[in-house]
Amino acid sequence: MTGERHPFRLGRKIYSLGRNRNYQTVYRKGKSYPSRYMVLVYARGRGLKVGFSVSSKVGNAVTRSRLRRFMREDFRMLKSGLKEGRYIFVARMPAKDAEHRRLTREMNALLQRAGLFREEANTDER
Repeated sequence: MTGERHPFRLGRKIYSLGRNRNYQTVYRKGKSYPSRYMVLVYARGRGLKVGFSVSSKVGNAVTRSRLRRFMREDFRMLKSGLKEGRYIFVARMPAKDAEHRRLTREMNALLQRAGLFREEANTDER
């Protein structure tokens, strides 16, 4: 192994929001954008950091992990066109029954509504 990163990896340590206090700061200082399947909480900041939250009320561990995996994948595809800042995506109860495509469209719509795509980003990629 030469230390090269896999091209499809999100880079959890690089983009991870990390500790509980970082989540609390974003919740306290950030702006919330709700939708049917998820809520986006965004706070301005240097660098690009993201966190994913799925409550135990949403379902069992398998369901919660599946939703986190879907949200992580969608974010990975979009991260190059996003503004810097702190992002938290919180899955809601109806998300457990939604298809991955629906969650992808929902994340796109949330980021669009919040105005978090960079202007120079190519809109054809989305």
